[in-house]
This record gives sequence, structure tokens and C-alpha cells, in this order.
Amino acid sequence: ARSAGLAAFSAGAPPDGALAPARMRSILQAMSVLALFLAAAVPPGIDLPGLPEPDRARAQYQDPEARLDQRLARLASAEDETSAEQLALEVRSLWRQQAGPTADLLLQRADEALSAGDQATAERAYYHLRLLEPDYAEGWVQSAELAARASDWDFALEALNTAVSLDADRFDAWALLGRALEQADAREAALEAYEEALERHPFHPAARPAAARLERELAGRAL
Repeated sequence: ARSAGLAAFSAGAPPDGALAPARMRSILQAMSVLALFLAAAVPPGIDLPGLPEPDRARAQYQDPEARLDQRLARLASAEDETSAEQLALEVRSLWRQQAGPTADLLLQRADEALSAGDQATAERAYYHLRLLEPDYAEGWVQSAELAARASDWDFALEALNTAVSLDADRFDAWALLGRALEQADAREAALEAYEEALERHPFHPAARPAAARLERELAGRAL
């Protein structure tokens, strides 16, 4: 078939081997379309030496885990409250995206129940989430937050310890753990938990003032 096509193509060529102007334009147009197609078909990870640096960066695929690590690093070195909170929001969103489809459905159901004031349904959703994905820190953090609302500090403490053991970058879990430890009158341990939160989110709105308050209280007691 390929030989026949070439033969047909050759049959239409002028005797002296030169291409007619109309045919030359047609071939050039076809080559332009082919070049655009091949450029669009370059898969992620292929070296693109002809691109300027910003375009090269956009051409490379960045997986969610790499993006999460990058945002956490930027958050830890944030220099102002506004940028820190923007980064923290993005980090929380990326944590949420780590859920599988069923876990995400349970989180949505819990969100809807809490919006409607139905804590019992939210608690059941988090319970099933912990059973389904026991290694998913988000389920333990959300469960702890719900328990804290109900002043169930014993369960909150247990859930938060599990969360930070699964993911030590969870600054939200460290901050709430500090509060739970204060409820247990373990102020030195609470200060350490707040400091862990601040290492990861230096402008955390709850951990920052709580750590400063505990530092003053513990310094006064030492005197």
C-alpha cells in the first residue's frame, strides 16, 4: 500500500522532477500540521530543549505529593501571615485530595451533616472512614476536631496522637493536640505540641498565641 501511494505520488510529478507550486504549498501545509501535532504529543518527562525555561517548567508534570512537599517547605519558611495562610489552605486541600473515592464521599457526607448541625451523622461517617482508611491522617484529624467540639478530650487525644504518628507534617493536628494536652493539664507537653505546629506553620492562628501564653506561664512558675 505504501509503494502504491508513492507510485501514485510520483506519477503526478513533472518530468524534470520539480514539484508544481500548488503541490509544494500543499506539502508544506501538511508538514506544518504534522509538526504541531508532534509538538502537542510530547509526553511529560521528555526533555524539551527548545523551550524557554518557564515553558519547560510548565511542560513537566508535577505529581500531587511533590506539590505538597513544595508547599509545606514554603509554608515553614513563610515570612508573613497572609502568605502563610494561603499556603496552609492549599496544603489542607492537598491533604484532602489524598483520599480515595469512597473516603472522599464519606468526608463530603460528614461536611454536609455538620453544615446541617447533625453531629451524629458526621461522627458515623468519620467512624467508617477510620475503618476504611486507618492510615489516612485526615480521618483522624477530622474525628478529633469533632470530639473536641463535644469536649471528648480523651478520644481527641487518642485520635491526634494517631494522626501525627501517621503524618508528622499535620500542623493542624499538632495545634489541636496542644489544646488537648492543656485540657489534661500537661502544659509542658502542650507547649511542645504547639512548637511542633509552629515549626510547620509559623503563623498558625491558634498555636502561636497559645505557645506564647504557655511560655509566660511556665516561666513564671519556674520563678
